[in-house]
Amino acid sequence: MNQSSSSIILETKNLDIQVPGRTLIKDLNWTVREGERWCLIGRNGAGKSTLLRIIAGVQENTAPGDVFWQGQSLFNFDPEGLAKIRGYAEQSPIGGVGLRAIDAVLAARWPWHQEESGVERLELAMSALALCDVQHLALSQWQNLSGGERQRVALAACFAQNTRALILDEPTSHLDVGHQITLLNTLVERSESCGQTIIASLHEIGLIGRGFTHALLLLDDASYLSGTVAEIVNPANLEKSLGHPIVEARTSTGQIIYVAA
Repeated sequence: MNQSSSSIILETKNLDIQVPGRTLIKDLNWTVREGERWCLIGRNGAGKSTLLRIIAGVQENTAPGDVFWQGQSLFNFDPEGLAKIRGYAEQSPIGGVGLRAIDAVLAARWPWHQEESGVERLELAMSALALCDVQHLALSQWQNLSGGERQRVALAACFAQNTRALILDEPTSHLDVGHQITLLNTLVERSESCGQTIIASLHEIGLIGRGFTHALLLLDDASYLSGTVAEIVNPANLEKSLGHPIVEARTSTGQIIYVAA
């Protein structure tokens, strides 16, 4: 997709991210376009999850700066309107006792409940569960699911929304390697086939090259590096972001990966 011709989905302008006593990210001016796949890289406590919650509209930001979705201020959206633009999966999804997997995914379709029948909603939910390989757990209760199964159900709920953008907080963290690769392949397919935008925090730096097009690297001094993976992802910049030496390697198939030295 030609970047100049693709539409802007998300913008932050002069955005500060703060927690009591310190600034995590300073003056973030960030533009995310349709179909791009962004990974957020940084140490624990660098502000990745806080930034994702703020742009998702699930956490209020009391620091300076603005967030815009499709050219409109975040403050102009009610919860249902925002849910029609972006899906959000938190780092450690929480579900109530007695909640079934299918219930969690059906709830994600609530903003469209007046526009579709119950049968249509169920078909979309089951398709999303199948996409994440948890359709066989549709009737299982949340408390009986493993951490990885909960993660895949939460991802299915995002997919069921069919939004312009997905915000995923460490979506691979609880997944085995097979489901990690399947998820990344799914994200690539969705962004390339229908222009869905992906914004995901990531700790597994070996996965950066498996489909992400852009990266936002958070640094210790509250500054950041932002650009295409080809431009800014390299051992030196990853070391600045993560505080540990990183080396570049190449697999037998030619895949570039990054590992701790």
